[in-house]
Amino acid sequence: MILIVGRPGLDAQDGLDRFAGRIAAAAAAAGGRVELVGSVGDDADGERVALALGQARVGHAALLRDPAGATPRAGGPGGPLPRLDESDVQLGLSYLVDCRVLVLAEPVEEPVTQVVVDAARYHGAQLVVLVESGQPPPVVLGEDATVLERPQSDEGAFAALVGRYAVALAEGTEPAQAWQSAVRGAGWEPVDVPASE
Repeated sequence: MILIVGRPGLDAQDGLDRFAGRIAAAAAAAGGRVELVGSVGDDADGERVALALGQARVGHAALLRDPAGATPRAGGPGGPLPRLDESDVQLGLSYLVDCRVLVLAEPVEEPVTQVVVDAARYHGAQLVVLVESGQPPPVVLGEDATVLERPQSDEGAFAALVGRYAVALAEGTEPAQAWQSAVRGAGWEPVDVPASE
């Protein structure tokens, strides 16, 4: 199973938005068994996110509702993001015992990152972490984590690539081959990375 950790949101047409939602939907569309661990606001948009996840065949039993937060909506009024703390993530991950790939889809506080890293180690799962462009990876990551820089804006191509990568990893493909497969599956030309000196 692929577990995605993050806070999904909605686009202008009530489709999934933000990297957590888009990656989860892309991985499910590529044939993966996917669960989302995260939070939305306790509002009508949070209900729409849950419906959109279900329609995308993404499990969301560990999607918490935060009455103090607002479900993110593209182009909508901003509000405080729903809470996503280490106890929430740990609780959500404890319900999902079968994990081959764990994707941390957004930058979070270090204690939350630590919970995700510990869960990946416990399950022997491949860990994929998205960071902001130009930012260093969290210091708590092991050497075997895949760290990807999130683009400033994404119309879904990057999320689709990450979703395909997660599915290939879940199928047992080695990370370098999984990446090349995801790149080809997205219709891009694979790029050979030169060995570092």
